[in-house]
Amino acid sequence: MNSAKKFETEFVRHSSKRVRQLKSTFKEIIRRLDGEAVHDFRKATRELQTIVDACGIRRRSRPVTKIIRRLRRSRHALSEWRDSDVLLAELKKARRKARTKQERRCWAEIAERIAKQRRRALKKFCRKYKSLKVKAIGNKAKALVKEKVKSEPMMDNLRRLLERSWNRWTRAIDAFVSKAAAPELHEVRIKTKTLRYAIELSQKFYPDRELETASEWLMGIQDRVGTWHDELMLGRVALETFSETPRDPSAIKVIRDTKEKEIALAESSRNYISSIRKMKDYQRLKRVLAASVYAMTNGRGPRDLEDESITGPIQ
Repeated sequence: MNSAKKFETEFVRHSSKRVRQLKSTFKEIIRRLDGEAVHDFRKATRELQTIVDACGIRRRSRPVTKIIRRLRRSRHALSEWRDSDVLLAELKKARRKARTKQERRCWAEIAERIAKQRRRALKKFCRKYKSLKVKAIGNKAKALVKEKVKSEPMMDNLRRLLERSWNRWTRAIDAFVSKAAAPELHEVRIKTKTLRYAIELSQKFYPDRELETASEWLMGIQDRVGTWHDELMLGRVALETFSETPRDPSAIKVIRDTKEKEIALAESSRNYISSIRKMKDYQRLKRVLAASVYAMTNGRGPRDLEDESITGPIQ
């Protein structure tokens, strides 16, 4: 079996495995209404979406767009449930640190509000999960991959996916540096995640220890911004909880402390992201990713690529 045929076979096999994971984790959610299964399913949708993105990287056809839209819809159908679980875990920590009975009471009120949101999200999912048609989405994604590997060079598609993910990530960083606002910071988190999933997909076929380390670094950035986002959501719920009643000093303190922590996390993220291009981890990722993109390039002369930039094929 030649290398191209072997790669096609491995790509199809990996895609089929992701589809099976998508279906099995969704069944676990329905069977057990389990929060961990929700996490695993949402991860499976992102992994499969990355594969479909690679298949549609040259031209976003209608079938590709439809599959991606449905994968996102399935993931978003569980967002409020997942967010509630994350916030409830944070609230447990906050209640343990509370110094007075009044503060613990305030945290309990916030926890009850989030628990109600979780119950509503769970009931809504149970009513509508059949409309998500997860099994059909998986089957369509599987068929799409089998069709695309016969007509397009998937190695070159992976290269294009890495390039696009890198460019969108760096643009998100620049946008946040220019305007340090909450939506821009959240976008950095999303684009960091997208780049990490693209790298992890390429790692399945072209393992590289340097890129594996870089993926771990990207996860650290994602977690750093994610911690800020969790605190942002917690602050909003805290404010909403006491918005319709006179606030006693304990409620004021809880809201103030939550906001103060969120601001500190946002400032830390801003300082970190603003200096990210000067970091050794960033420079190493850029070098290794550029070298990988160069090695995966198909259909162009090496001299043409070398003439583009001294830093390689990604900027």
